[in-house]
Amino acid sequence: MRLLTSFDDRDPVPWANGAGETTELVSLADSENLTPLARPWRLSIARLDRTAEFSVLPGMERTFLPTAEVVLSVDGRTHRIPRLTPLRFRGDRAVVLTELGEPCFAVNLIVAQSDSVDPPRRELAMIGPDEEHAVRADDGAAFLLTLASSPDRPRFQLFELTGSDGPADRLGGVLLR
Repeated sequence: MRLLTSFDDRDPVPWANGAGETTELVSLADSENLTPLARPWRLSIARLDRTAEFSVLPGMERTFLPTAEVVLSVDGRTHRIPRLTPLRFRGDRAVVLTELGEPCFAVNLIVAQSDSVDPPRRELAMIGPDEEHAVRADDGAAFLLTLASSPDRPRFQLFELTGSDGPADRLGGVLLR
């Protein structure tokens, strides 16, 4: 297992709509180098400390995983999302954080939607810590994002897994594969 980056090593930036801030761990450009056979992807950690509209990201698929229970409205439909449960939706959807019981963080995996590029590129997906899964697909890299954090002490770290690493579900965190 190799440490790629840590939340502590990065500075937060404003959301595209200015309604909050996020800390980017992997940019779209970085992902091209890490996973050249996968669609471009971005991994960031957003601070959630108040209700707000999400930025609209056309052409992207989003997976959102909060560190505390939250309620989102996606195109007017309410979703109560338990702690550490991923919710996937298209980036062009109108999304609003409508309820927040306590300040928390949210992991955001944003992946470019499929295009007509030949050959097709595989998609990186986030698998929550409570889901059963295999360590990685046969054809590509896998990453582990640790979730040991609190609102006043974020400790997110991103690791690249190697063939010698044990099952990811025993390592603690969310799997990206």
